Amino acid sequence: MSAKVILHIGQQKSGTTHLQRILGHCSDGLADAGILFPASLREALPDTIENHERATYGLLGTEYPWVTAERAAEERPRWDALAEKVRAWPGTALISAEALSVIRTDAIRTLVTEFDADTVEVVVTTRPLGRSLPSLWQQHVRNGRVSALGAFFAWLARQREAGAKAVEEEQDLHLWRSFALGRLVRRWASVVGPERVTVVVNPGRPHDLLWERFRVAIGADGVTVADEVHAARTHESLTLPQAQVMVRLNEAFETAGWDTYAARAVREAIVLRGTVPGPRPGVPESAWRLVESWTEEDLADLRATGARIIGDVAELRFSPERDLHGPITHEQIAEAAAAALLAVADRDRFAPPVPEVPAQRRRVLRVRR
Repeated sequence: MSAKVILHIGQQKSGTTHLQRILGHCSDGLADAGILFPASLREALPDTIENHERATYGLLGTEYPWVTAERAAEERPRWDALAEKVRAWPGTALISAEALSVIRTDAIRTLVTEFDADTVEVVVTTRPLGRSLPSLWQQHVRNGRVSALGAFFAWLARQREAGAKAVEEEQDLHLWRSFALGRLVRRWASVVGPERVTVVVNPGRPHDLLWERFRVAIGADGVTVADEVHAARTHESLTLPQAQVMVRLNEAFETAGWDTYAARAVREAIVLRGTVPGPRPGVPESAWRLVESWTEEDLADLRATGARIIGDVAELRFSPERDLHGPITHEQIAEAAAAALLAVADRDRFAPPVPEVPAQRRRVLRVRR
């Protein structure tokens, strides 16, 4: 029976995948320190970045709006295997799945009561809204969405205006269940207690600061990681010109009736081979005051929860100098479009044909040989 289970629940776009990559690299060191980071995906795919989201589908199923009952049934054996490893470990077990940040209170109770642990603790990693929301938009675009940046923030505003009660109860309003930080902490604290919730602030720089704070949160102070692991990029994010091009490309895929998987393959090829320098997406001018007000509301709510905070809450404040996106030029968009085209072009298809040697000439060559 585990003495403690730590649930690392995100938020989304707060550095969770980066941390999961580090945890996979130092899983042996963690085990020596008494902390189990159990294998789940790595059992079938040893080189993948470990996370436990798919396993939680087997327990929580359609609580996630994107998971069907059939998918949940497929993943149930994965959850059972993971839960058995956690129960069998005598020390601390760490489960990391950022999708847990969107689940509602009843699902939280289901998850917490699944473990025969003396203590269940929760760790929330968080990042300024001015950084995480534009990053979420480019991820949506990379996944096939067609909303321009301004329209995306208008959609966020409409969802938030639905009110806290609706966000907590309506399944499809899951985005603000994750990103409204104070409410997120309060929801989990209502089940495990505020003294068992830790918030880790990720300001983004320096690159190793998130791990330094996270390992304090999980009680792994002595576990170290090589500098190259910290420095490695986990995701290739779209620049703003790339994202603008991909929005139009996604629209074109829909109009032309492209298959979902074929369109995804094209987008991934562009991300992998068509990257060009450019400004990152930021908060549009039209949403500046909104994001600032959302941030201050969430931070005030967070302070009132009684949760432990590692880092400075002020690092989460909206900063126009850092968070607003700069202007982009037609030249930058054209360069991104050209790079995207080259990334998916089949060079062999357009290569000039090899001249055919006439039959008489071939005979002469054979005689000479």
